[in-house]
Amino acid sequence: MSQSHLFSLKRVVVEVPSTTANLGPGFDVFGLALDLFHDRVEVSLTQRGLSVEVVGEYADFVPKKPEENTAGVVAQFFLKKLNLSRGVHIRIVKGIRPSIGLGSSAASAAATAIALDRLFNTSLSKEELLQVAAQGELASAGAPHADNAAAALFGGFTMVRQGKTPGVIRLTPPDNLEVSVVVPQIPVPVKKTQMARSVLPKNVPLEQMVRNLSNACTMVAGFLLSDVDLIGHCMVDEVVEPARASLIPSYDAVRRSALESGASGVAISGAGPSMIAIVNSKRTKALSVAEKMKRAFESSGVRAEAYAAKPDEGARIIGES
Repeated sequence: MSQSHLFSLKRVVVEVPSTTANLGPGFDVFGLALDLFHDRVEVSLTQRGLSVEVVGEYADFVPKKPEENTAGVVAQFFLKKLNLSRGVHIRIVKGIRPSIGLGSSAASAAATAIALDRLFNTSLSKEELLQVAAQGELASAGAPHADNAAAALFGGFTMVRQGKTPGVIRLTPPDNLEVSVVVPQIPVPVKKTQMARSVLPKNVPLEQMVRNLSNACTMVAGFLLSDVDLIGHCMVDEVVEPARASLIPSYDAVRRSALESGASGVAISGAGPSMIAIVNSKRTKALSVAEKMKRAFESSGVRAEAYAAKPDEGARIIGES
């Protein structure tokens, strides 16, 4: 039987949310899906070849060559791994701005993995889809890290178990957890994530490692206990964030403004330059905190955008034919 008769679907559309990674001490491990922005990815069968089309507000910031696009890299890996000879066209409606630390590259990668799995009826588990989606980060970060992709795929708060076969543990965030997000309008270099990873220390003092481990473990306990304040109080990183703080103008002032405004905790979102604050909505409004963080940026001459977000349930198929 020819491959053309094996597939009942010709087109699958997936919507996937923005994400924030690390949350302070959880470098390359913690992720949180946010309902703030979304990518929409449509994958269609063609006779041969692989093509990528990007439209939407941020299309000009995204490479179109498959080998340079996270969705294209995922498709190449998927088709080769499963020895599939059909052609694929990927159309990305880009709603998550690239290079601001909100999981733009991971979103397109995760959506493409889900769409391909459905299109070719391969019935991969979410963990297997994560391995495929993580390959997309090679195009943007130079390493297949899975923290943003895990949050995009699974939704909620996720922890990536490192190893040859990475696994994911998902926890449901407390109902009263909201997130303040501030996006400074500053120039970012090409391959921003690679650059942000290059400044990280090669050696870490034992005392810092222990404190980071303590904060990471206690943050997980905060999610298990539905304690927003405990989660926020543990958003303290002594290894990665200090190395990246110098890349963000007014970092100290923005962090201080968030805490003084009632946020439970604050951190750089992923590789930055966006910053997030965890807010207990029973006590403080996330948008109010975000506006004060925005003003802290602007006090040093940096324009910024302020948003309020809630945890998202993750990627979902919204159409097929």
